[in-house]
This record gives sequence, C-alpha cells and structure tokens, in this order.
Amino acid sequence: MTNTTIKTDRLTLDRIRSEDADDLIEIFRHKQVKATYMLPDLDDDASAHELFERIRVMSERGDKYVRGIYLKNKLIGIINDTEITNSSIELGYAIHPAFHSKGYATEALKAMIDYLWERGFDEIIAGAFEENAASIRVMEKCGMTRLSKVDSIDYRGKSHNCVYFSIKRANATAI
Repeated sequence: MTNTTIKTDRLTLDRIRSEDADDLIEIFRHKQVKATYMLPDLDDDASAHELFERIRVMSERGDKYVRGIYLKNKLIGIINDTEITNSSIELGYAIHPAFHSKGYATEALKAMIDYLWERGFDEIIAGAFEENAASIRVMEKCGMTRLSKVDSIDYRGKSHNCVYFSIKRANATAI
C-alpha cells in the first residue's frame, strides 16, 4: 500500500504525516474513542508519541493497510488493518467525535473496501462492541452482514461483546 492515496468525494485516505501527531493523539485520547476503539492508556505524552510513531511508520509499509482519514488536509480519523489471513482482512476505524454523524466513517470504509478488492482480498471483516450502534450502522451501510462470531472482550474494566461483520467479493456489487 506504500504511497497509495485514496480519494473520495470529500475525503483523502493517505499515509499519516509527522505533523499529524497532535491530531491523532487527540483522537486516541478522546473519551468516546477510548471507549470503543481498543487502545492502550495514553496518559503520558511519551507513550502517546511512541504509539503515534509506530502507527505513522506502519502507514508507510507496503504490507500494512493503515491510512489517516483527512478532510480538507485535516486528520479526522484512522482506518487500519487489524489482521490479515490469506485473502481476508479485518479492519478497524475511528473518527474524531467532532466529525461523527456526517457520513465520513461510511465514506472512508467504502473507499477502503473498494481499494482492498483491487488488491485481491476476497473478504473484508470489521468488528465493534455490541453497544456501538453507530459503528454497526456504518458497516451495514457498507454492505457488510453480521457474522455469527461474537467475542467477549474485557476492556477498560468492562466486559464487551464484540460483534463482527463481513463483506465478500461476491457481494461487492451491493455497495
């Protein structure tokens, strides 16, 4: 995926830039994002910048699918692979809550799905905590269907059911 920029009507999915450290750290530290996007605690600046740098470097690697989501050159979110198995890839995504309910997550996920079809993937999976209705709706809008797989995950002192959605290449015409 190195040097690949994905453009939509309103967004650009691109490598994460060094100058975006503060924006991505702000996203990761936001209470709403921390509640639904599995992250380590980033209370101290050193650990926050270390995580940012690891993610920035991954966004430049050819074997990873990590992109910043930009609106008019401002980083508003991230979309990334969490697992790749043969021709299947699992994605995660987060949008700064100030940009929620504007269709940006759906637009970014649809663009990444189209891009991953071009890269030869046959199945794209994403998951969300069962109580995260907005993320579930994003996956449904992208043509993904719920799988029977459910994981129980302890995160930040609370047990969550993580539900998964998938779209297969044969269903790609639905989006």
